[in-house]
Amino acid sequence: MFKASVSSLFQTLVADPTLLKRSLPAMVSLLHSQGRADAQGTGNKPTDQEASFAAIVARRGFQFLAKGAPTPADGLYYLYQLKGSQKEGDFGLREYEGGSVKAEVIVDLKHTLSKSFYLNDGWFHKDVIYVISWNAGTKGKPLLRTHVALGQDIPSPEEQAFMEGLQKFKEEKNSGMAMVGSLRPYVRFANQYGCQRFTTELETAHLEAVVKSISQTGEAA
Repeated sequence: MFKASVSSLFQTLVADPTLLKRSLPAMVSLLHSQGRADAQGTGNKPTDQEASFAAIVARRGFQFLAKGAPTPADGLYYLYQLKGSQKEGDFGLREYEGGSVKAEVIVDLKHTLSKSFYLNDGWFHKDVIYVISWNAGTKGKPLLRTHVALGQDIPSPEEQAFMEGLQKFKEEKNSGMAMVGSLRPYVRFANQYGCQRFTTELETAHLEAVVKSISQTGEAA
């Protein structure tokens, strides 16, 4: 049930990009408060794209599970901002069985009105499913597209090799930096990635890889 539902979800989002463009204030409030009626909201305010995604999975039978909540009964659940607002994984889709996680996929949402988007701390993460909403048209004639892909499948070999070197540089700098007076330096990326390479052929190939990955999802470690 989990695998079929999640695979169908991503296929539907690619087929109809407008599904992630809805305005849902009540869902924004639910996510922002992590389900607590007395909360004022935690972290950055959820986007319309995030609220739309949550509403879609809720209609597919996934129940909202707030961070830190007790292990739920058997069934399908979705979690929001598992590691915080600036880390990979806007959503976790899970199936619980017998008090443990039977299957899980991590989803990171990206949205741009142009043809490039920002990456959290600079790069794509392996086995995270990226849902990228972008404009393949022009400012006067927008053409909405949704690209779904595993993080490791998106970059070209050239891009991956360059980023591995850059990430090594960042790690070396951050591990060896000392205080400079009252300043504590820290290198952090704010890289952008262009959507122009997301052709219809690549879109199909990446979606097929996602569906195959979901079909192989097993017990969580």
